[in-house]
Amino acid sequence: MAQDALDLSGLQTEAINEHTSNIDRVSTLQMCTMINDEDKTVAESVTACLEDVALAIDLLVPRVRAGGRVIYVGAGTSGRLGILDSSEILPTFAVPPTQFVGLIAGGDAAIREAQEGAEDSITAGRDDLAAMNLNGGQDSIIGIAASGRTPYVLGALEYAKSLGCLTLGVACVSPSEMGQSGNLDIMIAPLPGAEVITGSTRLKAGTATKLVLNMLSTGTMIKAGKTYGNMMVDLIASNQKLKQRSRNILRRVSRQCSTMTDQDLDDLLARCGGRVKVALLVADKGISVKESREQLEIAQGVLAKAIATEDKASVKTPLINGLKHHRLALCIDGGGSKCAALVGDTSGNLGKAVAGSCNLTDGEFEASVNAIVTAAREAFGNIPKSTNHINGINGSADSQLSSIANHSQSFDSIWIASAGMDRPGMRERVQAAVAQKLNLNKPIQMRVTNDVDLLAAAMARHPEISSSLVVIAGTGSIAIRYAYSNDDIVPRRVARTGGWGHLLGDEGAGYAIGRQAIRKTLFSLDNIRLARQKSGLSTLELKIVNIFSKYSSEGNDDALGIDLLSNVLMASDDKSAKSRIAGIAQTILDLAGSGDAEAVGIIAQQVSRFVDNTLTRLLDPQSRGYVDPSRSGLILSGGVMLHSVYQTIFQLALAKRNIRFSYTEAVPNAALVGVEHLLASHTLRPLPNCEITNPLL
Repeated sequence: MAQDALDLSGLQTEAINEHTSNIDRVSTLQMCTMINDEDKTVAESVTACLEDVALAIDLLVPRVRAGGRVIYVGAGTSGRLGILDSSEILPTFAVPPTQFVGLIAGGDAAIREAQEGAEDSITAGRDDLAAMNLNGGQDSIIGIAASGRTPYVLGALEYAKSLGCLTLGVACVSPSEMGQSGNLDIMIAPLPGAEVITGSTRLKAGTATKLVLNMLSTGTMIKAGKTYGNMMVDLIASNQKLKQRSRNILRRVSRQCSTMTDQDLDDLLARCGGRVKVALLVADKGISVKESREQLEIAQGVLAKAIATEDKASVKTPLINGLKHHRLALCIDGGGSKCAALVGDTSGNLGKAVAGSCNLTDGEFEASVNAIVTAAREAFGNIPKSTNHINGINGSADSQLSSIANHSQSFDSIWIASAGMDRPGMRERVQAAVAQKLNLNKPIQMRVTNDVDLLAAAMARHPEISSSLVVIAGTGSIAIRYAYSNDDIVPRRVARTGGWGHLLGDEGAGYAIGRQAIRKTLFSLDNIRLARQKSGLSTLELKIVNIFSKYSSEGNDDALGIDLLSNVLMASDDKSAKSRIAGIAQTILDLAGSGDAEAVGIIAQQVSRFVDNTLTRLLDPQSRGYVDPSRSGLILSGGVMLHSVYQTIFQLALAKRNIRFSYTEAVPNAALVGVEHLLASHTLRPLPNCEITNPLL
């Protein structure tokens, strides 16, 4: 039962501090010593919450990267601390000015002067958030209340949760009304104990809150790529101090900038819109501002990743026919909905392309190979012309597309990854077919693997961890453990679960989500026609009917007049029933993001099945290759998994089961991971068994 709003006796922050009971009768130095001694305990109280803070950061990062807002809500000191933290993010990390926002009970006037009674209104908290036009699938709310029960904050959290926002709570008591409300995804509750002055939560509780907020915002920005090492490379030089800091960073990080004058550095920054990261790439790579921004976008804003590609070019490259050779790598990421190709070189030039479905699991061999070849040719044609010239390939885009079939020296290494490659003889068939169609007539490093193996290459970004789980939820789902042994440069599979295909399982994936939503709609339609259900279709069910009504030959907009089952299974378009059903998942995820309870329920149920029936079997200490999660990495990918709503529910499901990994990395661009790995491996030593004259793996 919630504590009486006027009863303060049970709160840790209201307890009497025996250590300072005589603070009004000691010397000034003794008084300061007492306060300082009490403050020393605050950091220790935050230490106990680090796992919760880390999980909160991991949940915030994908939402912030997607443009979602982080909104701090509080009253009094708590509200001011939220405003302070949010206001410092813009100049420090160059985020949009509306992305981190602080709300305080009583409005901006309460920043300087207490607004009596403002914090006591649940309705005010709801109304202030409603005015923000929240996006449940992207926005996150941090409710701050030292007592854990401020009505203004509770109202705001309840409203945010109803829309599907990520909700975090920060309080300095436990248990608390906030923590027991059911409206929080994560509760962070440092317990600094009794205040120096009884009930004055601006002291120890305020300091603990500030430490937590510092860690949440700073950690989120670090993980989002806003720093390089411990330097704030994404700052905006808005004053003289920050301008000088920008110059210092450029000189410290860039070889080219190390000897430049202040004026030259200022001119460079001006060309780059004041963005230090862009300026660093422009200076050291000699590329345009536009190209620098594109490379940072591909690297998800992480400067270390963008620089790493350039660093690989500095490794000695062999001479071919007496000329320095610009190495090119091709990576194909084949999936049920598309075939993505990425061509990259050792200077960071990239060419991208997408072709049709490439899923050998469905037995469409010729179509899949054609998709691979089409995507490869188009990606090659999309790399900067300077790179084509270096490789002896000139001319128009059309001639570039044909060049790939006439110049075996175009690619130095290729990685083709697609579902279905594990079938007996499939790798050799694909390898031979692709080599023939691309006219690759010289020994070349070519890997042909399952698509999950491609994601495992991301383990190279975390060399301190030798074992990781790769978990995919796309059209289907699978979990595989990989590990390095001895001097491997390619991690090896240790164990796997799932990946049975849509007909037999793959719970938690797009097909399973779409199937459950369609089954629910069909069930309701049957009940309405049988007069067993008096209410109409729900929002989710109407959405399903509307999506498939366009397949109806009659074009009937009346839900009851549509043959939903036929439209799902026998549509007139060129999509398979599997693709149509799996395609519903995006709609369900978006509905869940807007707070639709039925959609949230479907996603939560599928995530729970995926975790319990697939993932946890690899985490059983009796399973082959078991490594404790705390010493393992977690690599996430797949169109469904990368949706912020799904990823949030998935991470919360792990936390609920007390499963915490050493690191979690979401990989939105598996082909980029493959290109990075090929280029790095080529400068070191050849990958094992990778010439086209040898069958692979």
